[in-house]
Amino acid sequence: MPVVETAASGPRLEEFDLQSIPREQRYIIAVPSFSVGVGSVRIGSVDLSQEGVEFYRELGTGVADIFIAEAWESQQFRITERAEIDKVLSEQDLAQSGRVNPSTAAAVGRIEGAELLVLGSVSEFGVQTTGGGGRVLGMFGGAAETVTVRVGVEIRFVDTVTAEIMAIGRGVSHASQSNVSVDLANVMTNLRVGRTGTTIVDYAVRNAIRAAIGHAARSLPAKDGV
Repeated sequence: MPVVETAASGPRLEEFDLQSIPREQRYIIAVPSFSVGVGSVRIGSVDLSQEGVEFYRELGTGVADIFIAEAWESQQFRITERAEIDKVLSEQDLAQSGRVNPSTAAAVGRIEGAELLVLGSVSEFGVQTTGGGGRVLGMFGGAAETVTVRVGVEIRFVDTVTAEIMAIGRGVSHASQSNVSVDLANVMTNLRVGRTGTTIVDYAVRNAIRAAIGHAARSLPAKDGV
């Protein structure tokens, strides 16, 4: 699994290590909301299970939107509008169960014109702070001497005709920064609506996504007829 390490000197956004693909050779992808497992998000030693299902649903939707932006930046894919995708998948509950129903995948392909369905999940999301103080999301956070973040993302590219898994990508970003103040409540609010900034948490999320995209793109076969 690709792991991106960021030193205490400060966060940075990793560049894609991929050759740009001509537009006509790019797969058209559809990206539903990511799944975020209850208990996978932790601030300090406390998980956010008490925040409820809506918190995880919104975070999954936001991360999917960030994934779309990063997939576009990778210059590997053409991307469909995602507004109707979750409606198609909700009855099958694919994000939670991991099942891929051929008829459902095909329905996404028909509605969105997509060739590949991207099923993604946030496997881990942890933030540790030392020093500082304050409270965030009913626990703690805010100003800190050192912030350490670890984010893990997993993606599967599924053929919308055959439901075959065409590629799998995994990425982990581990970052630590000293003498920094992070408003974790604001960061989490932005992530839930698909926005990112320049904090160590934002970069960790994007770097994990970029690593997963790179991992999957390198194993994805070329389109038929190309």
